[in-house]
Amino acid sequence: MTTDSASSALPRAGFWRRAMSILIDAIVVLVPFQVLAAMLFAATAGKVQMYSGFTSQACDKAAIPQLLNPPPPHDSNFAQICRIKLFNATTGVILTVGRTTKEGSVTKTVNQSYMVDEKGDPIDGIVIDWIAILALLVYLVGMIWKTGKTIGARMVGIRFIDAAQPSGPGIPLPKAITRYLAIEIGLIPALALLAYLKMTTDGSADAIFGDEFFRWFMVTIFVAVVWYVLLIAQIARKRDPIYDRLAGTMVVRESRPGKLPRQAEPRFD
Repeated sequence: MTTDSASSALPRAGFWRRAMSILIDAIVVLVPFQVLAAMLFAATAGKVQMYSGFTSQACDKAAIPQLLNPPPPHDSNFAQICRIKLFNATTGVILTVGRTTKEGSVTKTVNQSYMVDEKGDPIDGIVIDWIAILALLVYLVGMIWKTGKTIGARMVGIRFIDAAQPSGPGIPLPKAITRYLAIEIGLIPALALLAYLKMTTDGSADAIFGDEFFRWFMVTIFVAVVWYVLLIAQIARKRDPIYDRLAGTMVVRESRPGKLPRQAEPRFD
């Protein structure tokens, strides 16, 4: 049996195993960052914050502060302060000021968000979400490169393999990097739109949220939804999704000790 036929016969991991694996890995990496963010928030009077991760959120109405930078949308008619918490520890506080208007059956909301301290006063601080997300990506790439398994993968019984060398201990680093970058292909239009707006506007909500923005925003959302629905459909059918095929990788179920992997049943499509 050739390498290609041997790897194609391996049973693929399905949607729920993959989903549980990434959930466990996200908990392993992000929760420690959230704990650190909560400690730093308390120690720095809110100048270090984190908004993503496994959080709860409580929002209250607020008065619109004066002299916000960048300025809030003109004719703003609402403001709210949302506290992001890990259990009962605050990791971030966001002030949102905006304008809601209704034109017939269409409601439009334009808003601007600001970092504030526990009292609701605007501050200049550091958001560490990007560091946590980068750490998660480095962890995922590093683990499948060195061992072919993350902690989550071990717990649900799956393994990442190189399609060209399925018996190897891990996946070549370039393929591991390509795999996780390719997963986000559907977000490229949205990222391009954000980059364009950052380069061509002053950062104010009025400059960003024009009619043109909403049209292009809906296009980017449509592209992202189609991309991820396609991936989920492929995974649910136990087939290699596009990003695995682009990277030359596979995600397979591990056999129990002393038990040979079950051969994939023939498909008649």
